[in-house]
Amino acid sequence: DVISMDIADGQSGAGWTFLDGASVSPWKDRDGPFWLHEAYQLDNSLVTSRITVPVLWDNKTQSIVSNDSWTIVKILSTAFAGMGHPTPEARAVMSVDENEHPTITPADLELAMEKSHSDIYDILLNGVYKAGLGLFMNDNEESDAVVEAREGVYNKLSELDLLLSKQRFLLGDKITAPDVRLAMTLYRWDASYRDAFMLKGGRGGILLGNGYPHLKAFLRDLYVVMEPTIDFVAIRQYYRIPQAIEKAAGSYDDYGAEEKKEEGLPPLCDLHPIMASASDPAGPRP
Repeated sequence: DVISMDIADGQSGAGWTFLDGASVSPWKDRDGPFWLHEAYQLDNSLVTSRITVPVLWDNKTQSIVSNDSWTIVKILSTAFAGMGHPTPEARAVMSVDENEHPTITPADLELAMEKSHSDIYDILLNGVYKAGLGLFMNDNEESDAVVEAREGVYNKLSELDLLLSKQRFLLGDKITAPDVRLAMTLYRWDASYRDAFMLKGGRGGILLGNGYPHLKAFLRDLYVVMEPTIDFVAIRQYYRIPQAIEKAAGSYDDYGAEEKKEEGLPPLCDLHPIMASASDPAGPRP
């Protein structure tokens, strides 16, 4: 009721596209697709930056508030505090602000949250892209930078698995913004990153296998709260880049168990066991 949300249909020759149009001014009453570069150009006609998602758009000023995920998470939790409707399960693991509104950005943990996010961002959240896209953009030839990024990812996963064996969330017994950021990367691990970014080492899967038992429990714990916002089909679809699959044809059921594919191409991963694992009880947590 406060903020509309449009989900991109993917990349096109003109960048990110929304085939059903946009719900924001000045494009909301226009028929046909919307291209995200239109928002960047309206915000600044001389823009030369990369066109990236997500974007938080201001309808009144018709300008971009932010295109940085971390900044947007904090804005939604502070400037829009009290406007959301967390479920009882979510409220149980959230702090409250000075107005008794549920929050994932408690003021007394501001510095700790920034430090925690900084710690996981470069090595893990962005590290998977350094490893995967670095390989892709180098004609699938491994470089020292790719190997370093890959090892950094594996080491950080092991470090976080150990940390979460001792405490429920990154900063204690309540969910904070860094937990949300970490979880969204980890939910993509089995469904996309391992295949698409050739991250086959480390201890294996997270929701699949037992290589990271405490990260798995962390994701299952959060899934009770975050399930309505997790679209595994969209996650898998977006990361169909050459390392994972060059071309696919045919049709598939809701989660791909009956997928048809061209001969010789690697299949998309089956989402059924991943989703089933996410839905399983977390078991005892610290």
